[in-house]
Amino acid sequence: MNDSNSNNKPLSQFSFKKAPIEKRLGAFLIDHLIFSFVLSFIFGFIFIFAFVDMISGTIEESVIAPFFALLMIAILLAYGFRDISKGQSIGKRLLGIGVRNISDNFATPPVSKLFLRQIFSIMWPIEFLVLLLSGDNRKIGDRIADTDVYNIREYEDFILYTQHMEYINQLQITEGSQNATSYAQITSSYKPRKFKTATIIISAILVVVLFISVLVFGITSMFRNHPSYHLAIDSIRANSEIVALIGEVESFGLIPSGSLSTSNGHGDANFTIRARGTDGEVRVFVQLQRRGGGDWEITQFNFVQLR
Repeated sequence: MNDSNSNNKPLSQFSFKKAPIEKRLGAFLIDHLIFSFVLSFIFGFIFIFAFVDMISGTIEESVIAPFFALLMIAILLAYGFRDISKGQSIGKRLLGIGVRNISDNFATPPVSKLFLRQIFSIMWPIEFLVLLLSGDNRKIGDRIADTDVYNIREYEDFILYTQHMEYINQLQITEGSQNATSYAQITSSYKPRKFKTATIIISAILVVVLFISVLVFGITSMFRNHPSYHLAIDSIRANSEIVALIGEVESFGLIPSGSLSTSNGHGDANFTIRARGTDGEVRVFVQLQRRGGGDWEITQFNFVQLR
């Protein structure tokens, strides 16, 4: 019998191995970090624009709490269904493990079971202790849903290898033994898939860059859409001393810096704004305040010439 035939074991001979605890914990940490990041991203993004709408009067404060409650429910549902794709969350997929039925390791549990086993993740300290101390290393959710976590990457590599060897066998049968050298080259080119660390790192960097970009855009938009900022830039355009130094103001810096706080009709704002004119550029420091629900007023206005 040909050597390649001896490697082509039937699928029924494959035995799933349980995922080691360190991989399960690693997958949990990856998922937790991703969800925490997404949660902070969404809440931060919404908070910035909700804050802008609140202070401009286009949205009522009473709407904010129910909206965030619905958002939290949506996030909890997403967390509960995180294994919905072939029994693998992002963390499990990266580490090559996945959820399978105890009675049939080849079958992915139905969505109802995948969700059921995640309900108890809310009690993650207890789940963690049960996972570590139980003899079969199964958490409460797995016991109730009749599931467990297995090494899926080994199975996927087995399938890939089996299909590869079947292809080699077909070529040998069809074309004869004169191409044995080329068959050997094809066989030697097979390599099991490995964990692509570089791809994950690059993806993480891109996500962080996107998060920072959106955050900067949100903060900038919050400043630029606020009445106090409008008053500040109008005052800069109308200031005769600034116009005498740099000419007519043509543009302002891309990202204004400063602070802004409002509460019950009171507010304080500090802005540092770069103003560019036809003949030069200045940096302007503006301090404003609002009292008793009235209009914003400038309390301090200074500038320095940059060029």
